[in-house]
Amino acid sequence: MDGHDAIAKALSDQGVDTMFGVLGDGNLFIAEAMMRHHGLNYIAATHEANGVLMAEGWARAVGRLGVATCTHGPGLTNTMTALVEGTKNRTPMLVVAGDTPVADRNHLQNLDQYALVASTGAGFEPIRTRDTIASDIDTAIRRAHAERRPIVLNVPLNIEWETDVTLAPVPLFEPPAMVLDPDPAALDIAVGILASATRPIVLAGRGAVRSGAHDALLELARALGAPVATSLLGTGYFADDDCNLGIYGTLSHPVAQEVIAGADCVIAFGASLNYFTTDRGTLLRDKRVIQCDLDPARIGATVPIDAGVVGDATRIAETITAWLAEADHVPSNFRSPELAAGLAAFDPATAFEDRSVAGAIDPRTFTRRLDGILPADRTLVVDAGRFMLNALTLSVPEPEALITSHGFGAIGLGMGNAIGAAIGRPGRPTVLAIGDGGFMMGGLAEFHTAVEHNLDLIVVLYNDGSYGAEHIQLYRKQMDTKASLHHWPDLPAVMTSLGAASVVVEKVSDLDAVAEVVASRRPGRPVFIEAKLDPDMVSAITDHH
Repeated sequence: MDGHDAIAKALSDQGVDTMFGVLGDGNLFIAEAMMRHHGLNYIAATHEANGVLMAEGWARAVGRLGVATCTHGPGLTNTMTALVEGTKNRTPMLVVAGDTPVADRNHLQNLDQYALVASTGAGFEPIRTRDTIASDIDTAIRRAHAERRPIVLNVPLNIEWETDVTLAPVPLFEPPAMVLDPDPAALDIAVGILASATRPIVLAGRGAVRSGAHDALLELARALGAPVATSLLGTGYFADDDCNLGIYGTLSHPVAQEVIAGADCVIAFGASLNYFTTDRGTLLRDKRVIQCDLDPARIGATVPIDAGVVGDATRIAETITAWLAEADHVPSNFRSPELAAGLAAFDPATAFEDRSVAGAIDPRTFTRRLDGILPADRTLVVDAGRFMLNALTLSVPEPEALITSHGFGAIGLGMGNAIGAAIGRPGRPTVLAIGDGGFMMGGLAEFHTAVEHNLDLIVVLYNDGSYGAEHIQLYRKQMDTKASLHHWPDLPAVMTSLGAASVVVEKVSDLDAVAEVVASRRPGRPVFIEAKLDPDMVSAITDHH
């Protein structure tokens, strides 16, 4: 085989059957060989960053290694923000990147690709020689799973054109199951704290979801007399429990906020306790904190804790529950019928006063009504931006159905994630919630990919005609907000020309048309919903929140 054929076969032998990216001199022959000989499902993006983001969205939706490809030089530099996002989200990914020939230092696109990748926090694994192709690819894939981050597989062009290459056999890599029994000494400290708590809360993050810890955590919560809550990435995990506080953090609703304020202990399972969940630590003030995680590096990494337990969330919860039973522990009354009644009575749709104005709907009203219009069985992708305060209150059928692109605080990454998720989960619609700034920055150019691949994609655009995070800072300081404002083109008309079914919402009654368009959408034709918002009104609401 030629080198590029050998690389294609080695990737295929490791189970790579879907790849996203943009072709160039450094990678096109690998992708062509995979398509021609190995049945690769290749999805062409318009920009390398979106190719990597599609691979990440696909990986998070499917639960497998996401694979993207790009060429050398500017092809790789274009992926930098996406690589940082994937690194911060701890998403196992492989990015097959071409590199200029080793001997050609004067090549126009020559670049220290190792230094570039290292600066993003992603890993770098080169194909060293023609004889190490299979083992180097195996190493890169193993690292992606073990390190839970993107690994750039660097492929010099001269290796791609080696001739008479023979692949050394390498067995298919299967990620090992990580189930660790907790350390008894660490558990003893944690149980001692819990036994003395009078107002405990059990908090679950995405790690608990991956563990399948739902039943074990509810049993522990009942043994402690504790209400339950989740991080953002655990959204909906305890929807079946009558003492579910919902999201613990800056997005908590008023009833949950009151309960959180009164708690004296929080035990977190598979949650990073980042500054959104803890509101920069303020929501853990005057509380004993126990953090349980499979990754020892995450224990106490973001906030001070009183006890840390390394291990699988299900195993830890079951063991603590058993120990409490052996000690005849009496549950607290923090989890009570009164709390359950208060939670049941809370209606987010009536928790605010509608502030819609002529030509602009209140984003809270829009979101609450939209939640009941969109198909319940959906994947929800939420881009970054001020609009998130509303979009993240949309419901999901299970926690894994929520995909966020907030790891790096960059706007415009959601469209790539959404396309990847839609390809990964073709049996259900994908809803992308995105602000106008993010859409213009990273969504508009890539929308045609959704049309080209006949995706069941519903784009919900929160359009206040501004870069919202900047607008609100100027607004708060009573400064001129003009610099943050933008006069975009008629986006529904643009999207219709690209092949979407478009609808505009300026007032509540317009939502009837949204319901009709969503219900009557035909397979393969994306839907575009634009909510017209007033930037000053949104800033006033955000200040109130």
